[in-house]
Amino acid sequence: MTPDERKNDIAARLESAFSINGFTQPNVASLKEQTGTTLKTLYKYFPSKEDMIIGALDHRHQRYLSFLATDCPDDLHGAVKHVFDRLALWLAQYAPNGCMSLQALSSYPNYVQVTTAVNTHKADVRQWLFDLTGNDSLSNSLFILHEGMSAAWPTMGEETLDTTQVMLNQILKEHGLT
Repeated sequence: MTPDERKNDIAARLESAFSINGFTQPNVASLKEQTGTTLKTLYKYFPSKEDMIIGALDHRHQRYLSFLATDCPDDLHGAVKHVFDRLALWLAQYAPNGCMSLQALSSYPNYVQVTTAVNTHKADVRQWLFDLTGNDSLSNSLFILHEGMSAAWPTMGEETLDTTQVMLNQILKEHGLT
């Protein structure tokens, strides 16, 4: 395994550990166990717990954008519907407690690197939606709906998708896409 592959593998395991345990609870010794590495190896790639958090967030960010894009239809109406179906699948499988980025931000509100990572993630999701739609107003509406669905999921579960679909249909109608 190359050093980059090893770092990516550890970042994936850190992502899983933080997703399951949150950001404040696991200590570095626990993270070492959950990543299956030695402390020396863990610190080689991520010299502090904060660096481990950033590594996990960066890994998740790339994985999430790729997940949204997978099998996305070419037609705009189908693509927009696809985004929210994929989001529901993501939340059910990987984020039952909601957005991991926002959880990191609430755990480390004064840590500039976490704030930067979260803001970059949100800006990239918003840009991805703009690239998908080519419409600033539509992409902003979709971004707000995306964020609302992510925030509501922990308390509403699958019902969130049903409610979001109703709101999505209204947005699509307003933009002449039904």
